[in-house]
Amino acid sequence: MTHTAPPRMHEIILGSETDDALFDRLCETIRSLHGSISDTEWVLGGSQEVTTYKIVLTSGVLEAVAETDMGLIFRGPKDLVEALANIVAG
Repeated sequence: MTHTAPPRMHEIILGSETDDALFDRLCETIRSLHGSISDTEWVLGGSQEVTTYKIVLTSGVLEAVAETDMGLIFRGPKDLVEALANIVAG
């Protein structure tokens, strides 16, 4: 039996988690790529607020995570994360 390791998750910090214009660009980019945010989870732990968005595109699935003092982070397959980050960063 052969075991294949799951693909490694890649991360890019795009900017501040409080940057509304950045989040608006992310949402517009997802729409323009005919994708969607299929799930959202919000967690509060002490002073840390974390919101996780599951982004579904025709080319794959990734997460955007907005975390206090960490920023807006993309996580997923390297090629997908880098491509989406480049579009959103404009």
